[in-house]
Amino acid sequence: MRIGVLTGGGDCPGLNAVIRAVVRKGVKEYGHEFVGFRDGWKGPLENYTMELNLETTRGILPRGGTILGSSRTNPFKIENGVERIKQNLADQGIDALIAIGGEDTLGVATKLDALGVKVIGGRIHVLGRDQVTRLHDLNGDDEADFYECVTNGYATSQGGHDYVIGLEADAQGRFYTSSGNQGMLRLAGAKGVEVLATGLRNPNGTGFSPDDRFFTSSLQEGNWTPASAIVQVEVGKDQAVHFGYGGPKNGAAPKAPLLYLPRGEDNSSAGQVFLSESAWPALRGAGNLVHLSFGAGSALIVTRQNIAGQWQGAAQRIAADFISGSQQGRFNPKDGHLYVSGIAGWQTYTTDDGCLQRVRHVGGAPVLVGHEVRDNGVLLRFNEKFDASVASQAVGHFAQCWNYRYAAAYGSPEFSVAHPGVVGHDSLAIRSAHVLADGRSLFLEIPQLTIAHQVHLSVRLAAQRSTDVFLSAHALAAPFTDFPGYTAIPKSAHAHAAPVSSGSTQMRPVRWETEVCGTPPQEIILEAATGLQFAQKELRVKAGKGVALTVVNPDSMPHNWVLTKPDALEAVTLLSAKMASEPDAYFRHYVPETTDILCYTRLIDAGKKTTVFFDAPKVPGRYPYLCTFPGHAQIMRGVLIVE
Repeated sequence: MRIGVLTGGGDCPGLNAVIRAVVRKGVKEYGHEFVGFRDGWKGPLENYTMELNLETTRGILPRGGTILGSSRTNPFKIENGVERIKQNLADQGIDALIAIGGEDTLGVATKLDALGVKVIGGRIHVLGRDQVTRLHDLNGDDEADFYECVTNGYATSQGGHDYVIGLEADAQGRFYTSSGNQGMLRLAGAKGVEVLATGLRNPNGTGFSPDDRFFTSSLQEGNWTPASAIVQVEVGKDQAVHFGYGGPKNGAAPKAPLLYLPRGEDNSSAGQVFLSESAWPALRGAGNLVHLSFGAGSALIVTRQNIAGQWQGAAQRIAADFISGSQQGRFNPKDGHLYVSGIAGWQTYTTDDGCLQRVRHVGGAPVLVGHEVRDNGVLLRFNEKFDASVASQAVGHFAQCWNYRYAAAYGSPEFSVAHPGVVGHDSLAIRSAHVLADGRSLFLEIPQLTIAHQVHLSVRLAAQRSTDVFLSAHALAAPFTDFPGYTAIPKSAHAHAAPVSSGSTQMRPVRWETEVCGTPPQEIILEAATGLQFAQKELRVKAGKGVALTVVNPDSMPHNWVLTKPDALEAVTLLSAKMASEPDAYFRHYVPETTDILCYTRLIDAGKKTTVFFDAPKVPGRYPYLCTFPGHAQIMRGVLIVE
């Protein structure tokens, strides 16, 4: 990009420092070209310029004032002033203009921006469900006095917890966001909304690469979404790609995400933030990013690999101490640390209502900075050296893989790759392990590695420490041969899948659907409500009498109904949270195995209902009921009052 810079208003200390920072950052990291406009708004008005580059800004840091000069010129008070600026900027090939100054300077910038001139002026922008809002501080007291609607041209989402989320911006000042309604969006001002990708279920965070090339968004496990995931579009290339939520479009298979994330690692995905030269540079690698898990309250480093246009990722957990659901992160350009904001809500194991926490990278343990999925194994690169004597022992490592099923059911069990339709994981034999010459890279030779939605590696880098890496193998690169004893080994069938659990792929019968009550039943109707709630928080029955309970689900997601003993609510809630990672939990209606449960319904799909018959407890009291579907148990509750 070719970017103009000006300083306006009264001269003051620090302006040269800002000019220097803009130019050095723009040239070194982004490859931008800069033009300086002399004497504030008089510069673009009169086409009065100077060259701005690394040479011309060298040594200006300690100098007071501004090398560009300043003035209090207001082009709106000059005849044809705006038109002259527009023409001069066009003649200079200026893509964007950085205006540095106070209220008057930025006030002019705001007006010009509204008239089609791209200006970056240090304003705060806020994304809401209804619009993007620019905040203005008119009196300099650091409080917003005026709220300007930048755009409200996008559609709001219909879901109870599915909002338009994750505001990002490129160097040209265009905004990017995601919604389950429209997909991954670029908000182009007067041009309206450009849809970059569709088929996203409950996106809960976004990321945007420093080079304006890649836009990422999270997906949440659910109907037509087999597992939480990170999706990626290459801006300008993957227009309107369908990722699959809502079912197949024109019979087309959904595009693979950058990375699937298993339930035990991330049960509810949030935002991403890309690393740069000033943000954790030791972990930057080739376009690495930090992914936040809202559900687990954790952060993962994600590395990326491109095989003939097919992007795929790998992840390693690096932090798990957030007190609330980690939502969105930003690197502070001054200290280089990651700042994470979080909230409480659905499907999170964290405890507090909110958080703003800082994450510092202090070293001490190897962190993944790159990976390559090869035809004969996986190459892992770390930021620090590790114990080569331990890592070179193949017996110390473990590998397995599995697939998901793209279907209308909520989420997917984890299926064997070698035996489609069989619930289980395939063990992958590690033939050898090789530490490369840099002491930071490890190649695991896995001759029978195959394309799979999920590959789990447990890597031992020290005697007392193992590191878990999860990756998606959508494609395999050429075999890695740079190690002693390499031989080409033909692919063969996997060893028989080792079932993760003894459960079947058939829905478990619910005995209360056909059980006859001891007395004529009292008929009760219970409805699910939006926002993960039961419409009726209390139900009343007579002790020992028959009950015919019909549970109606008009919501957009599945629910069940589970009745517990009086003091067992939290114990059942905890068991349901642990159950979410079990592959056959769906077929067991997400109901835990425990004697604390007195009765339950089947898993009720959206728009469906079911009836169960049972005798009320003989002992009067308050008997809790809840929905044990993943993430619902903590808030979707009520009580059966036995009188």
